[in-house]
Amino acid sequence: MRINISRLLQEPWGSLRKYDLDEGPLLLGDDLKVDFLRGTLRLMHTNEGILVQGRLTTQVELECVRCLEPFTYQLSFRLAERFLPASAAALDEDSFPISDDNSVDLDEPIRETILLDLPMHAVCHPDCRGLCPQCGQNLNLGQCDCQKEEIDPRLAILKQLL
Repeated sequence: MRINISRLLQEPWGSLRKYDLDEGPLLLGDDLKVDFLRGTLRLMHTNEGILVQGRLTTQVELECVRCLEPFTYQLSFRLAERFLPASAAALDEDSFPISDDNSVDLDEPIRETILLDLPMHAVCHPDCRGLCPQCGQNLNLGQCDCQKEEIDPRLAILKQLL
């Protein structure tokens, strides 16, 4: 997703532009597909380049770490990134380059922010029962017929730690 900033760069420092986003399914990078991207972005011309700020919402398909079923995860996040001319951006690790055609590409900063905001252990719902460790039955769909193992009473206290 690219935004042309030619006019904004010709205006004095402190000038603002607002962009309302309502994009359909997007592929951000090679590994992240979002169902939609909505929100408002504010682009400000600074003495160094362009500051992009905004609040965005999206939803992504994740896989539950307990039952391995896909589920939709809603995500709301803040975006705040600096875009500098290509020569200055090469020296600054925390910024992104303004392209030669005076546009900013928001795909990578949005992708990075979403990936950092995703939960490390995505669970479809808090009371997900997961899979049976013996037969692999999804315990959310029904009980399995596996035999329960007898635990040595001396080791039973260790089970409480899990």
